[in-house]
Amino acid sequence: MIKCLLSAIAFLIITINSFGQTPCENGSAGGYACNQIDLLANISNEELSASSGIESNDIWGWTDPETAKEYVLMGQVNGVVFVDISDPIEPIIVGRLASHTGNSSSWRDIKVYKDHAFVVADNNAGHGMQVFDLTRLRDTKNLPKVFDEDAHYDGVSSAHNVVINELTGFAYIVGARNASNNCGQGGLHIVDIRDPKDPKFAGCFDADGYTHDAQCVIYQGPDVDYQGKEICFNANENTITIADVDDKTNTSLIAKQGYPQSAYSHQGWLTEDHKYFISNDELDENNSGINTRTLIWDVTDLDNPVLIKQYYSERSAIDHNLYLKDDMIFQSNYTNGLVILDASKVAAANLRELAFFDTFPQSENTSFNGSWSNYPFFESGVIAVSDINNGLFLLKADIKSIVEEHPQFTGCGEGEQIINTLVNPLYEVESYQWQAVENGAPQDLSNNALYSGVNSAELTISELSEDVLNLKFRCKISLNTGEVAYTFFSNTPSGVPFVSFSFEAGREREIRFINQSDNADSVVWDFGDGSAVSTEENPTHTYAEKGNYTVTLTAFNDCGTKSTTMIIDASILSNQNELNEKLNIFPNPVIDVLNVEFNSKSTIQEYRIISSTGKTMYKKNQLETSSIPVSNWPTGIYFFVITTKSGEYSVKKIVKQ
Repeated sequence: MIKCLLSAIAFLIITINSFGQTPCENGSAGGYACNQIDLLANISNEELSASSGIESNDIWGWTDPETAKEYVLMGQVNGVVFVDISDPIEPIIVGRLASHTGNSSSWRDIKVYKDHAFVVADNNAGHGMQVFDLTRLRDTKNLPKVFDEDAHYDGVSSAHNVVINELTGFAYIVGARNASNNCGQGGLHIVDIRDPKDPKFAGCFDADGYTHDAQCVIYQGPDVDYQGKEICFNANENTITIADVDDKTNTSLIAKQGYPQSAYSHQGWLTEDHKYFISNDELDENNSGINTRTLIWDVTDLDNPVLIKQYYSERSAIDHNLYLKDDMIFQSNYTNGLVILDASKVAAANLRELAFFDTFPQSENTSFNGSWSNYPFFESGVIAVSDINNGLFLLKADIKSIVEEHPQFTGCGEGEQIINTLVNPLYEVESYQWQAVENGAPQDLSNNALYSGVNSAELTISELSEDVLNLKFRCKISLNTGEVAYTFFSNTPSGVPFVSFSFEAGREREIRFINQSDNADSVVWDFGDGSAVSTEENPTHTYAEKGNYTVTLTAFNDCGTKSTTMIIDASILSNQNELNEKLNIFPNPVIDVLNVEFNSKSTIQEYRIISSTGKTMYKKNQLETSSIPVSNWPTGIYFFVITTKSGEYSVKKIVKQ
């Protein structure tokens, strides 16, 4: 039916929204809220698919090395649409490649290698991986065309995603089901695509179970043990997991690390120097009621990845895909659309928002609507954004150097404290709003006995009370043009270190401590059990006996010392251990009945099953073996969400066929 419909319009050349570039002015472009991002064009889902009721999903890009034309590869539930954006104001739909099975899938992913597109689809049995020769897009007669695939890889039945290292010519299919070659659990299913039209199985990595997304690179970072090797940085449901895949027949786990309030480790991207990994969590906003969170990992030691900071937005949308380019983080955050963060100070774990474009004006809630992904790597500077509901957006950032000086406290913080920000004199300021930042979350300040000048370029703090000693500050600057700029976060006003830490529990009372302090020259750990103290940055300590221990971290600099304490239970298990040892869920994928079994020593308090749209399908707080009928549930992805007695979350993905 789809092919017949496309054939009926095969002689039409579709040009979309030829209205000229719409600049972002007074906070709006073409009816879409924005800041320092202009709208070039928007193609609706109906126009993309030549059909109604079709939604979009993932997106990638290709630049023709012969013609230098830029193309968007747009995933939709029924296939891939190829769009010529060499004139981004008047993009042209070149053609469409239907799903291999003819069946729809809400999850479709595309990557490119050697002028070929590689396409997978989740929850679409028999789809495998399609291969399409992109040079066929050069033929501009009788557009849009109906394309067929040039090759097909059937080593997997369906898959959630495909990752490609273009430097080596290997594809890493992740989240695969019914994979051949004994490569199970949905980890990295490795395919040799150096001959694109003849893909061959090469190996697998499944030492840490299901992988949701990954980035695989020839590692060029500072860890000399792995320089020059092919390394994959994976988002594995509740951890980031680093794998050595240099030898495809003998892959190995380097390290895996969880993090606080983990709900569903979704995706991430390395900085260009391979020192930091920026990741996101798809379910933490809903599960924990927090604002959009960006996780910053120090991966200078691959055996010991460390979460150094969590950046919280003023917004509350669910985050999805992010990519880094030129010290900027390009985030697709569902109902908030595209958000661009400044990562030039990522080494200090200091991010700030630069720009945004809201592709989904219908709502700002925490739902699975809006921007799925973006592709920021075109040489032209065009940013292609996919919106599940509203189609393809072609955008162009116009980021101005508004802030010339960012606020910093000087000295060791005695008495009254003053910080200021300096705006480029080319711009006229409409208003200032100082904000206090506690645990990464910014809150607007009001003038009172403690703060003055909160709506000016200069903030004065009358005294260093206990209320402000652990705070940082930033300024939100609004121009008379409607544009908005944020400063970076200040240091702490006290001058002494800001002290904080988290921990991850392992097996046999082993606890790994993560130092999250700031402005510290050195630290000392007291583990609370009478053992020797440690001066390591991120020590691992094994307790001789179970029990509660008061752990103290003290940080030092020239201005003085600061300590913080935390009581920990040395008998708890990590989230992943909780899943593996306390719970058995089967079968997965499931068709009719899902079985849930608990170990009698489980610390799980309750569990619920939610759909990919956030709807609770099942909930129970009695931990007994259950058989849950699911035959009437729609096919798709569901999440088994566990709450432990300590308040921690664990999540397992379930596939309903």
